[in-house]
Amino acid sequence: NISGDFDGNFIKAEASFKLNNDTEAIASLNHNSNAPNYNFLLHQNGYVNYNWQTSFNNTETQQLQFQLKSKKIAHITATYATINDYAYFKRDETVPILEDDRHPLKPFQNTGTINYLKVKLQKEIRLGKFALDNTVMYQSVEDAENTLNVPEIITRNTLYFSSHLFKKALYIQTGVTLNYFTAYNMNAYDPVLAEFYVQNDQEFGDFPRLDFFLNAKVRQTRIFLKAEHFNSHLTGYNYFSAPNNPYRDFIVRFGIVWNFFL
Repeated sequence: NISGDFDGNFIKAEASFKLNNDTEAIASLNHNSNAPNYNFLLHQNGYVNYNWQTSFNNTETQQLQFQLKSKKIAHITATYATINDYAYFKRDETVPILEDDRHPLKPFQNTGTINYLKVKLQKEIRLGKFALDNTVMYQSVEDAENTLNVPEIITRNTLYFSSHLFKKALYIQTGVTLNYFTAYNMNAYDPVLAEFYVQNDQEFGDFPRLDFFLNAKVRQTRIFLKAEHFNSHLTGYNYFSAPNNPYRDFIVRFGIVWNFFL
């Protein structure tokens, strides 16, 4: 930003090298400086406990990333970042409890340095008409104030079958997708701010989500069906997308797309 009330910048450098016909290595370095969003800086409304004006510093992020792209081996991405002056919302425990038995929500800024490491592996394994598409990610955070909470392991795996049938009149693709992440101190959601805030009292996660899908194409017609979270009754109904916000139960979605040609 070269003018205005909020200064900031984003600088990125990238270099790539072709190791062979199948493998490419990419390295990138970027620096980002930006002001926290307006909800952190100024909030005025009829809710007495949701009024504040702050003078936060820019959040400074430096990131170093390495990628290895190979169809035979895998697609591996390693990212290391340092974050300074990270802005976040949290309940202010220095203020008396309100009528709802909770401390008021306030914006804060972490003046320390957060170290964040992320390693992601993507690989699809094919065997005839069957395929297993895998994405696994590992995350680690060093933060003395526990303001940036992320799950340690996230995985998404899809086992599917695809083929032409009936003399190639029908193309079908069907399979099952597994989504899973380890338990962690998941951020809570505040509907007044429409923002997430940090909480370190309860851990959520550690439940699998299984989705069944079916895609079919007959000439110019496409049909799809998806049974999302069909294993919900097996996990004890202890699944949340945020504290006090349960994730969706078992639901079936289906539809048809018919292209008309004149």
